[in-house]
Amino acid sequence: MKKLSVTLIAALLFSSLFISCEKDDDTTTGKFDNGVIVLNEGAYGNSNASVSWVSYKSDSVVNNVFYSVNGRSIGDVLQSAIIYRGKIYMVLNNSHKVEIASSSDFVQAGTIEGLNTPRYATVANNSLYITQWNSWGQKGAVMVYDLSSLSKIDSIPVGYGPEQILYSDGKLWVANGGGLSKDSTISVINPSNNEVEKTIEVAYSPTRFTVDANNNIWAICSGLTIYDDNFSVIGHKPSKLAMINPDNEEVEKTVDLFAEKHPTMIDINPSGNTLYFGGGWSFDGIYTLNISSTSYQGPIINGSVYGFNVNPKNGDIYCLEAPTFTAAGTLKVYNSNGGEAVKTVEVGIGPNGVLFN
Repeated sequence: MKKLSVTLIAALLFSSLFISCEKDDDTTTGKFDNGVIVLNEGAYGNSNASVSWVSYKSDSVVNNVFYSVNGRSIGDVLQSAIIYRGKIYMVLNNSHKVEIASSSDFVQAGTIEGLNTPRYATVANNSLYITQWNSWGQKGAVMVYDLSSLSKIDSIPVGYGPEQILYSDGKLWVANGGGLSKDSTISVINPSNNEVEKTIEVAYSPTRFTVDANNNIWAICSGLTIYDDNFSVIGHKPSKLAMINPDNEEVEKTVDLFAEKHPTMIDINPSGNTLYFGGGWSFDGIYTLNISSTSYQGPIINGSVYGFNVNPKNGDIYCLEAPTFTAAGTLKVYNSNGGEAVKTVEVGIGPNGVLFN
């Protein structure tokens, strides 16, 4: 779910449910290694989020992985997930929880409940850090839990609508995307004391990060679509990329993107010198930027891409299409230069990203 308003609209427009499950020889041992884990949001309010597994070697797919192993739904709106030391931590936005399972066989290993619209997670110092929007009109927070006991340690106030949280260079970086309000900041947290040591001003709606070969942090700032009281579009704030030097925590480079288009996702090639950006609701195409340049190229991939990730080993681009939130979505795999897809498979409802397992 990129914005609550988007998924609420999707839920009103579409009310039926489609779930597919296909067995294959690659998973006869019950393991889900050697493939990508696809995160399927499901339809907002329907508690039909799911996980798919897709083999690296073939077009083999297993849909509804968590349900088939544990005999129950994973929850409502699978926003994001991370894999850490053999476990997958799945952030369920509208179920207000994190489900934990073995990343190899998906047997449930724990649940963190009582969150308030959680979005993304990361790990630092044996603690799990989870961003959450909180309630309407409130600023967000980063919730901190002990990885071993899953007990709450702390709550760190940040900006409005915090999205991705990144652990890099010994610090935690939080993209305050605005949520149901507006924001244009990045919070820098010191994990040794769980305090915000700096707030960095960037363009509107930072959402995601990646780290380049020089250890610089890149944030994609989606910009804004401005509406009047009747929800008619009356203007835009442009989208941009911001490069942050982690040593001085300053923005050292800004790249202008689009005046009226709002990509939300960013990733980087295995060499760390070419950025890929695009993705999100109603945004078409995947574009590239060499980290030494100020001019982007592309699109190298055309069409509506709801989410994407770049394989850190071979540079393949895994793109997710979610044409509706009532029927199966599609995973398409491209090589690093784009062009035509080299693999296309059907996954769950509303796929938004993959993890490389």
